[in-house]
Amino acid sequence: MPASASRKPAPGARLSIGQVLTQLREEFPDLSHSKLHYLEAEELITPERTASGYRKYSRTDVERLVFVLRAQRDRFWPLKVIKEHLQEHGVAEGDASVTSIASRPGPTSQMRSVRLDRAALRREAQVEDAFLTELEQFGMLPEGATRFGATELEIVRAAAALADEGLHPRHLVMLRTSAQRQAHMIGSVARPHSRPSDPAARGEAENLARDLGESMISLHSALLRGALRDL
Repeated sequence: MPASASRKPAPGARLSIGQVLTQLREEFPDLSHSKLHYLEAEELITPERTASGYRKYSRTDVERLVFVLRAQRDRFWPLKVIKEHLQEHGVAEGDASVTSIASRPGPTSQMRSVRLDRAALRREAQVEDAFLTELEQFGMLPEGATRFGATELEIVRAAAALADEGLHPRHLVMLRTSAQRQAHMIGSVARPHSRPSDPAARGEAENLARDLGESMISLHSALLRGALRDL
């Protein structure tokens, strides 16, 4: 279980922005003040303000925040989709998982929030350690990593299914290269929208990149289906 899910504030407690960052740092090491401010500006979270103007986050605020961050990280969900879901369903008390939005169609629709060590990744994917090593050798997994999430689990499962049919990691290098080129292309479009001194602009760039990524995935899936139809 992610650390952020296990270290919840006591009922009725209110946390400062620094305490929230400390509590969530292990699961979300890149979370920052500016990211929280941006999510607040987008009305994804609504912390209370003290008479002096300081933000105070309730347990519900933290659970809602974790839901938003996991949906972005594990599903590449655009903020507008997350916001629509929260407006319609909210977040169940004590449960900030992202499985409740799995009804949206798409290649990431069945992903769930996980944090696995190497042994757990091997068990979940039902593969041998040697297969994980082979994926590392061909750049499918980060070499030397000790913690893995939903994306890595999906990669291993998909690669294992292909290997069962004779398409081993060495045959899939072109897919990795293609993904890297697509990420570079998306970055070249989104990066100009970001300004280091402007949290809102950075958030806009991040969401643009995610939206472009979803569109790129949809286009690739449609093209592949079309090509397979013509076989």
